[in-house]
Amino acid sequence: MKQRNYLFLLALFICLLPVSGCSGKNNAAKVEHQQLIWHEQQEKPFGTFDYPEISEDEALDLLKNKFEVKIPAIIQQTKKLFDEQIITADLEIKKAEYSLYASGNDLLVRGYYPVFKGEELVVFALVDLKYSFDKEQKEVRLVSQSLALSNYGQEEAFPKDNFDELLLEVAQIIDISKDTADLAIQNFEKDYKEVDKRPASKTVVVYGNDEEAEEKKLVSQTLRVGFNEKREFREIHAAIVDYTE
Repeated sequence: MKQRNYLFLLALFICLLPVSGCSGKNNAAKVEHQQLIWHEQQEKPFGTFDYPEISEDEALDLLKNKFEVKIPAIIQQTKKLFDEQIITADLEIKKAEYSLYASGNDLLVRGYYPVFKGEELVVFALVDLKYSFDKEQKEVRLVSQSLALSNYGQEEAFPKDNFDELLLEVAQIIDISKDTADLAIQNFEKDYKEVDKRPASKTVVVYGNDEEAEEKKLVSQTLRVGFNEKREFREIHAAIVDYTE
C-alpha cells in the first residue's frame, strides 16, 4: 500500500513539475472536438462520498448508476494502448485500482493501471477525470480528462522500445490529428535529440493549445513529455480541458 500511495504522489508531482520549452508549432490551430466533451442537465450536486481502493468494475458502476455521469472513452483507449503498445510476453497487467471522491459540486476519479515483470513494477498509467456541477445552470459536465503514462522500471526504454509510437498513440487518444501530432513530435525530437539540451526532472510541451482554448471557450488538448533526473524520456502526459460554454 505504501508503494502505491508513493506512486500516486509521484505521478501527481511529475504532472505539476515546471514546464520547460514548447515544441508544438501549431498551437494556434482552432480545436473543435465535441466527441471529447459531455454536458447533462442535473438538479443536484454530487454530495459527499469517498471510495478509496475499489476495483474498476465498482468504480464504473458507481459512475454510471450512482452519479449518472458519462464514462469517457479514455479509459478503454488506455487499456487498448497497454494491450497493443506496452505488454510483452514477460509482462502482466495487474488489476486496476480506482478511487472516487465527491465533495459537493465536484467528483474526482483516479484509475491506476500497473504492469509488472515478476515482482517489479515496470509501467503504470493514471487516468484522472473531473466532473463538476453548476448550480446556476443546473448542469453537470466532464471538465477534464488526463492520462499519465510512466516508465517506472530499471530500463531506460519502455518495454517495446517504442517511445515515438506511444507518444503518437497518446496524442490520438486526446484527438490531436495525426498530421498535427506528427509535426509536433518531429519538432520535439529535433529540439531534444541531444541529451544535454533536455531539462532534468521536468516536463516539456510537445503540443498544447490551452491558452487559446480558454480564451475562445474551446476544448484544450495538451501533450507533454517528462524527463527524469538523468534526462531520459520516462513520462508521457496528455490532458483535455473543456472550456466550452
